[in-house]
Amino acid sequence: MTIGSTAFWWVREPAMADEKLHRKDIKGIHHLVMNDGPNALNPILMDALSGALSELREDGAPPVLLGSSHPALFCPGWDLKHLEGAQRDEVADALARFNQLIFDLFSYPGPTGVAIQGHAVAGGCLLALCCDLRIMATGRPRIGLSELNLGVPVPASSLIMLRERLAANVVEELVVGGDGCNADRARNQGVVHRIAEPGLVAAKTERELTRLAAKPARAFAATKRFLLGDSWRRMSQQGTADDEAFLECWFSPETQERIKGTVAGLGS
Repeated sequence: MTIGSTAFWWVREPAMADEKLHRKDIKGIHHLVMNDGPNALNPILMDALSGALSELREDGAPPVLLGSSHPALFCPGWDLKHLEGAQRDEVADALARFNQLIFDLFSYPGPTGVAIQGHAVAGGCLLALCCDLRIMATGRPRIGLSELNLGVPVPASSLIMLRERLAANVVEELVVGGDGCNADRARNQGVVHRIAEPGLVAAKTERELTRLAAKPARAFAATKRFLLGDSWRRMSQQGTADDEAFLECWFSPETQERIKGTVAGLGS
């Protein structure tokens, strides 16, 4: 798999939510580790992540570290094989779940960090960019947005988040280029904050997130709201017209053919 391909969703048989997402508390850092093979964002995994964030928010919003158990993939985006041939209401439901997950993570009051030890593509890249602290492995992993290669736009709600996180020229390159970049370029562009050797990413993320967590929690949450609150409000008010435009692209003949071709290339 390359980030410049049209791969946007991945496949795995459904499993229970607690199998798809491992949760553990290590010295006050709440690790949410995606554990569903390549970690495609199917409905169960998305709901598991949103549910965990909601529970933690109600529990005082302790620091969260997002990671993956897959050695080569952080997250490749939506599960394309799961939605091949899906009806419009099914795809609309998947988009709504994804929009909610992006909002839940981006608007989480406490400190958030992500350990990107493998490829972070499309929805996986967007998940990573929601986090306050982003650390990526050097070497083969790439990060970027491949939606346009498939024939759909980056969801409008996620674009609000991207414009808050990154410089305008970087957003344009990620969204339109579709090729992604390695850790060095990602750091230079501000897509990630730090880079580390592959085996050290999780430990470095945990260490730096601990520093953020040491700041007064109430003041941290208020500062985060002051900085990002306007974007949160715009995301929560984002209208259905933009989602309809996404769906029109998804169900265009060209995109449907690209989906079929991509699924055929994935195999069983």
